[in-house]
Amino acid sequence: MRRYGALVGLVAVGLAAAVVILGARWHVEQQTRTVEVILDGAAWQEIAVREGRDPAAFLADLRARGATSLAVYENTLRMLQEQGRVSYLSGGEVLAAERVEALTPSLRALAAAGAIRPAAVYIRPEPALRGWLLDAFRGILGTARAGRLGDVIEVYGTREDLENLGLGFFPPDVAAARQAGFSTVLRPKNYRGLSAEGLAWKLDALKRLDPPTTVVFEGADVLGYERLINETAQGLREQGYRYGRVEVFTARRKQRGEDALTARMRPAVIRLFSLTPEEMAVLPLPSIVDKFLRAPLERNIRLLYLRPMTNTPAGVEAIQTNLELVDRIVRGVQRHGFTVGRPEPLPDRLPSPLLLVVVAAGALALGAITLGELAGAAGLSVRPPIWGALAAAGTLLTAAVALADGGLFTLWRQLLALGAAVAGATLAVSGGLARGAGGALRRSLAVLWLASGVSAVTGVLVAALLTGWPFMLAINTFLGVKVAHVIPPVLVGFLLAFGGRPGDIRSTVRQIWHWLDRPLRLQYAVIAVLGAVLAVMLLARSGNFGLPVFGPEVRLREALEDLLVARPRTKEFLIGHPALMLAAAAAALRLRAAVIPLAIVGAIGQAGLINSFSHIHTPLVLVVLRTFYALIIGSLLGGVAVLFLGRIVRRFAPAVTTEGRKAARAAPPAAVD
Repeated sequence: MRRYGALVGLVAVGLAAAVVILGARWHVEQQTRTVEVILDGAAWQEIAVREGRDPAAFLADLRARGATSLAVYENTLRMLQEQGRVSYLSGGEVLAAERVEALTPSLRALAAAGAIRPAAVYIRPEPALRGWLLDAFRGILGTARAGRLGDVIEVYGTREDLENLGLGFFPPDVAAARQAGFSTVLRPKNYRGLSAEGLAWKLDALKRLDPPTTVVFEGADVLGYERLINETAQGLREQGYRYGRVEVFTARRKQRGEDALTARMRPAVIRLFSLTPEEMAVLPLPSIVDKFLRAPLERNIRLLYLRPMTNTPAGVEAIQTNLELVDRIVRGVQRHGFTVGRPEPLPDRLPSPLLLVVVAAGALALGAITLGELAGAAGLSVRPPIWGALAAAGTLLTAAVALADGGLFTLWRQLLALGAAVAGATLAVSGGLARGAGGALRRSLAVLWLASGVSAVTGVLVAALLTGWPFMLAINTFLGVKVAHVIPPVLVGFLLAFGGRPGDIRSTVRQIWHWLDRPLRLQYAVIAVLGAVLAVMLLARSGNFGLPVFGPEVRLREALEDLLVARPRTKEFLIGHPALMLAAAAAALRLRAAVIPLAIVGAIGQAGLINSFSHIHTPLVLVVLRTFYALIIGSLLGGVAVLFLGRIVRRFAPAVTTEGRKAARAAPPAAVD
């Protein structure tokens, strides 16, 4: 590092700026710790009816257990018919029923007068709904398609379309929820034939439901998708509504138009977590509670949307089980230091562009140091000032991008974060192994903690680069998760294989060609296949979806979650950290053939450590605790593995004399054959 004194200083300055940015982010996270527990109104009332319980009394019990809000759906003809408040038939059904005299007097009179049209639907609501329902159809579909024939409403359209059309919120229904002590969350639904006039009517109807609250859209689309999203966002913002954006882990589950609406509703957006009815039907109570508690704790989610458990085991009372479900979630949220109530959206704050440019300079300097080491290992003779000049040019480019365009600056920061993550993990492992000294156990611990320190510095730079409202809401994310896990092990292997060797680029190429020209032995082929399988599994397990977690690992995770506040990552404490310690111990014991493979595996742990910091929607405190726990547990497991390796060496390699071990401790492993 003495060769890169100026670049190391630049990294330190970037780190200081990053700490300032993350300090402000931590303050925001501490000031926004209110969680709203929302009940799906229709689903909870349905289970009360199914179990023979009065819905109003059941909701009162749920309110007493700590539930804060009730989700109210838009009325539809089908919903109103199930409630016994309307009846409706298509024109063809009316004419068919008229032949067997199975009609009400109102419809019989209309049929006898020849006023029934097969292309219309005829609705007979209860008197209290008649005016509201006619106004809703005229407002959404236009006055030409809806009219009144005595106590019957005639609407042109197919029964299938009209019976599922969202008709708005009947004000007494919303008032009843509020009188029961709940805040309300509204569930508007989109209509693919919605016109600008129909949208204006819907938005105007929301004004009559003061005070404004949160909207969580029902169905596959957001309201106004896809050509009226601007008008939807403008209307909701003007009235003070907030948008509850549902967290999803696959593109298939995303609501169409949610990204565009989020951008236009900024910053009045709050993230929401829920489980589907299918998941609620199969998951046991402890797993459901655990998933809901981890949402605010690990991902800064502030809206918990809860449906009831509908498939309780035989002999288990459903009402009591669901009351316990709400109670355990509310008490768990409070136990983790959150307040149950109405949360406010995260403030739309972007760190100072000047601070971000300074952090970017530190990240670029880190990348320049890594490039310098890679060039040296390849046999290229490039003086350190050249790398400093490249870092300076990159910093000037960053400043220019920051001044030019916000969207481009976001992409540029994502690319810088990816480059820093790759460079930091590579430098952490290769630099840690080069500087380790002492006996096997002492050296292995020193290498692990030194490498993890470099990775933590890198993680802080990455976290600062990505800090901002879109990243904290997981709208924008770290780019290249899989790249950041795969490239560092490859570069670590290259640095350890060629670092410190005399020669130039030609000798390096000749050496690589010489290796490739060797016959492939069976044991090497088996090792290569196993390595490829492990690499594929690593890639598949990176990110939010991929290969499922195996049963034993699930149980290990659950045990760690019960024991610790923040569960450390398996790839760090169980794989990467012990492997890195074994690599350092192998170097100390002169087991040169084992150093590179173990170091490559160790690089996975360092890449994972940095990746933890790249999850901007995860609270900073949790990231720090997770990293610390992984280091402690990884050190213990690695220490046991190192002691075991030492015993094997002493037993099966007596040629390693005391003098040889002393010499090994004194000399760092500059190169590995």
